[in-house]
Amino acid sequence: MNNQCPNCSSSFTEKTKFCKICGSNLQKEVIENPTCPLCNEVFSSDIKFCIQDGTLLVHPDKLIPKCVVCKKAYTNGTKFCPNDGGKIELENKLAPLKTTPQIPIIEPVKQIFQEQPVYKNKPSNSYNKAPTGKRFLAYILDIFFAFLLFLPSLFFLFGSIASYVNNDYYDVNARNLNFGLLLLLLPFWYALVKDGMGQGQSWGKSALDLMVININTNEPCTKWNSTGRNILFSIICGIPYLGYLIEIIMVFANPEGRKLSDLGAGTQVIEVKEYKNN
Repeated sequence: MNNQCPNCSSSFTEKTKFCKICGSNLQKEVIENPTCPLCNEVFSSDIKFCIQDGTLLVHPDKLIPKCVVCKKAYTNGTKFCPNDGGKIELENKLAPLKTTPQIPIIEPVKQIFQEQPVYKNKPSNSYNKAPTGKRFLAYILDIFFAFLLFLPSLFFLFGSIASYVNNDYYDVNARNLNFGLLLLLLPFWYALVKDGMGQGQSWGKSALDLMVININTNEPCTKWNSTGRNILFSIICGIPYLGYLIEIIMVFANPEGRKLSDLGAGTQVIEVKEYKNN
């Protein structure tokens, strides 16, 4: 018999029950002449499973039927003890059962095959349709603000044009004319980037607590998003008779109130409180 602990390889004397180094149960870990309960083949003490059928090896004494009362062994096929009437059976009923050997697994590999927690995909952010009435009022306000930005250019342009019409060529102030033309860009600039101002709010939308978000990033609309959105809107509305009507129909028909320009730019008009609550 190999008098070495199978776990720490320390030596021990016979009848020792537990290893003094690692505390292993030597009566279970070290079996003298371990025997397969299926094929009855005997192996050396360092083998734990039968090499023929993979059954867990047991001590030979476990394969001898004994009286459940007096523990006396019987090998002649007796079913009941003649001394006390106790039933004669194997001490370990599970011994003949075939078991699968526990093959040690390297720790990194073990971690791979361990059951991993399942994380559900985070649902995409979904917002309710903004009230159509609020959107319409915000649109009217934005037209009004764009008109206010247009007025300063008119002040300089009309003075220059009036002088030209009256043939007072020498009274035309080139500086005022150029400055008027420069100011003329303001309303067009506002019309393009208005939905990317602040937190995705034009002045009209800000007044009515509306905002535009990028549904792909769940962030407020940027000036680039706003430019693309409003250029698409202008192109669609440029279709004679139908363009503007299509955009209005989309506001009512789309579940999220997204126009074709919103679908193309990946944007949506929502209420500010919805974004904050989300």
